[in-house]
Amino acid sequence: MTRRIIRMTLAAALVCLTASVTLAQTTTTTETKSFKVIAVDGNHLVVALPEGTKEMNVPDDFRFTVDGRQLSVRELKPGMSGTATVTTKTTLTPVTVTEVKNGTVLYATPVSIIVRTDEGNKMFTQSDIDKRNIKIMREGQPAQISDFRANDRLSATIVTSLPPKVLTEKEVQATLAKAGAPAAAAPAPVASASASPGASSPAPTLPKTASPLPLVGLAGLVSLATGIGLTVRRRRSTR
Repeated sequence: MTRRIIRMTLAAALVCLTASVTLAQTTTTTETKSFKVIAVDGNHLVVALPEGTKEMNVPDDFRFTVDGRQLSVRELKPGMSGTATVTTKTTLTPVTVTEVKNGTVLYATPVSIIVRTDEGNKMFTQSDIDKRNIKIMREGQPAQISDFRANDRLSATIVTSLPPKVLTEKEVQATLAKAGAPAAAAPAPVASASASPGASSPAPTLPKTASPLPLVGLAGLVSLATGIGLTVRRRRSTR
């Protein structure tokens, strides 16, 4: 099992290395140039070259050949002549150039847009565009992806590190449907005092400040009046 895992890890590393080599290619060129020192101040050097006078900052480890000796920039003196071997490394990274002519923005967010072009529906992200320092031009003015809205027209040349994502019509419709989904239902409104006649209304209740004492007093008065009436009636009946 351990050997199998090691083989899989090595295979994955080889794939990543191959991909990196495919994405970026570095070339090295070496050229020997003759020079004459015009002025030197520390690492700052002014020299006369075949293509003209150049001013440059030279690293300490760079060496010039003067009369068969290897000298650093700090050892050079005005008037010295010699040769310098210059090695130049150039890294080429392939990019994808997409030209959009009269495209229609189908969907837009602050960080990405889906554009319908003659070659299909394509998605572009602001991060990839920023990486290449590319500006989208709209009506002659630079614009950001966040400036676009659905149904806007777009004409631009967009450079990205990788090919833009191509979406099928079904994927676009699913994205639009998801973006236009209705919000959650609002809670039911609380019944107000002006409800319709057919609606049942809660039974009235006494306010919190009401007291049963007045009712007790009224009952006492009724009982007293009833007692007096019975007494008067009994006396009349005994006469």
